[in-house]
Amino acid sequence: MTPRIGLLLFTALLMQCENPVETPVPGKETVPAQIRQTNCFNGGNALFHAARITEMGNRASGTPGYRRQMDYLKEELAKCGWTCREQAFEKETPQGPVRFVNLRARFGKAPNFLDPVRGLLTCHIDTKRGIDGFTGANDGASGAAAILETARILSGDPARAGNLELVFFDGEESFAEHMDSDDGLYGSRHYASSMRQPLPEWMINLDMVGRQGKKIRIPAMTPQSMYRVYSRAIRELGYSPEEWGVSGYAILDDHVPFMERGVDTLNLIDDFQDGNWWHTSKDNIGILGEKSFQQTGEMTLHILRQLLPGPPSA
Repeated sequence: MTPRIGLLLFTALLMQCENPVETPVPGKETVPAQIRQTNCFNGGNALFHAARITEMGNRASGTPGYRRQMDYLKEELAKCGWTCREQAFEKETPQGPVRFVNLRARFGKAPNFLDPVRGLLTCHIDTKRGIDGFTGANDGASGAAAILETARILSGDPARAGNLELVFFDGEESFAEHMDSDDGLYGSRHYASSMRQPLPEWMINLDMVGRQGKKIRIPAMTPQSMYRVYSRAIRELGYSPEEWGVSGYAILDDHVPFMERGVDTLNLIDDFQDGNWWHTSKDNIGILGEKSFQQTGEMTLHILRQLLPGPPSA
């Protein structure tokens, strides 16, 4: 175990050992009946996608629900002009060898997945196994839902879309109760280890980004380059620092394998110790909200537009 991974593991486990505080659950919002064709990010569209995904139930690695989710993502991305490719691999786990499948997407009809890109926009799509009634609405579905709506908007901006790869990771969740340096992050570790030079300059990871009253806390070890674009977005969008802040801890999540390879990372993650929903059956569609998705989408696009400047105006 490297010192950096040891620090990350220690601080992540500290966070997991804190006793969550019971908080009032906001009212369940009405899920839109269909996708709205708008020119700007629409939080209701993301809520729609999250509802469709959570209806698939258990989406742990290798399950039928995971496969249905994968097919849904591919279908929705294709509607917006994105081409998908599956990245399958096998890894040893505490439950023996498991076949995992990441999903990659690039813009256009016939992209070359070997061509370098400037950046990555990522999330994980597997759910924690062994929890009765768990649908992983925030912890799993919300990141994918936000990226689907972001992909729809980016399809109208081909120059930026062409410099980006979307990645949906399998195997973020550990097989044991708690993640450690050997159990968890299977998909992101495999992807990061297989990257060829030149590496992407940066990656943005969305994890648990749709909860009503969310408290996004980027990790304490976020590189200054990414902290600056994050801070600028908060300021220019007029968002509350209570809802968009910085954790006092390093966090063990899918950004870590990329940070280890020298890629600048930004991990937008909810404070999963805020309330008692995390890794329980309470993490269902009822805790997600259109406003939370709206802010996540606006934040993500604001950051992408800073990192991928458009052509100079005439």
